[in-house]
Amino acid sequence: MRAAGAEAAERERILLPSWQPVCHDSDLPSAGTAIRFDFVGRSAFILRGRDGVLRAFLNACRHRGSRLIEGDPNTAVAFCIDSKVRCPYHAWVYDDTGALAHVPREEQYPGIDRARLGLRALPLSTWHGFVFVAFETPAKPLEEMLAACSDEVGAHRFEGMRRISEPRLVPHRADWKVLCEHQLELQRRGLVPAGSGADADLQRYTATIVASDSGNWPARAYVSWLPDVPALPADRRRSWSRYFLWPNVVLDVYPDQIGFAQVLPLGPGEAVLRELSYALPDGSREMRLVRYLNARMRRRMAADDRRLVERRQLGLDTCGDTPGPLANDEPGQRWFTARVHAALAAPLRRGRRARRAR
Repeated sequence: MRAAGAEAAERERILLPSWQPVCHDSDLPSAGTAIRFDFVGRSAFILRGRDGVLRAFLNACRHRGSRLIEGDPNTAVAFCIDSKVRCPYHAWVYDDTGALAHVPREEQYPGIDRARLGLRALPLSTWHGFVFVAFETPAKPLEEMLAACSDEVGAHRFEGMRRISEPRLVPHRADWKVLCEHQLELQRRGLVPAGSGADADLQRYTATIVASDSGNWPARAYVSWLPDVPALPADRRRSWSRYFLWPNVVLDVYPDQIGFAQVLPLGPGEAVLRELSYALPDGSREMRLVRYLNARMRRRMAADDRRLVERRQLGLDTCGDTPGPLANDEPGQRWFTARVHAALAAPLRRGRRARRAR
């Protein structure tokens, strides 16, 4: 019972009111394109309307609760004819603003009020072309949470990027917090802090991309073939920056591309790492090779990370989840555990309590 209660508290207090990256603006290029996103037992979809505006809705019909948007099994992208969403169960139709537009056999619903039965809108925000959604109202605007890195990533021109690989879902037999803590490991990755505060919503790290004697051959080849990108400042042409957005999102910025790694909790001792990669259009042979090597390098590192994370989870299960002290050079783990404890200790906001009471 205690474990179930802790899981529910994390879901309500930390995860549902957090900003989650779903896609890039370019992934939904025309009116009627939509994408589904599932997170901790909830489902949402983002739809581009006929006016060009992106809107996010809870992915459930207001009649009997059927899921509305399924999407492609690999990309979760769908197309809605005339920018309208039709429920597959009883054919209720919603327009691109979420309003209930049509009810078959409407005379069979005495007193029905369409205005009260529109889709539930969800918070949506864009940042440098990337689209985020939240299932409850976040404590802060996305732009405020990411302000510390907005200027320094501007030269990478995120707005003009396109997806270069399909979303990748990697299951882990580990709690989501264990997986997040591992993403903040500095020593294993050669990262150093880049000025994040203990109370910040964003942790910033950087590393210089240099040749090494690593057994990871794609990493050695990547360093050798990585070209200078003239559009980038000199100090970012050979640097890797990692940004960890509270509570579960990692943004890795390389000279040739960027990658999102998003920890999706599944339940006690289970999580999925959702990975997305984007880059500026460049069909040159040199850049295609570098991006291939980057992907191979990161897959190898991810496989090593997965083994370590699952091994740590087994140890925590054995010792009763009582790890030892944190060192001074483990600031990321100190920050993350402090944020988790503070979130679970704080009272829920009135608005959420009132919604559950209705």
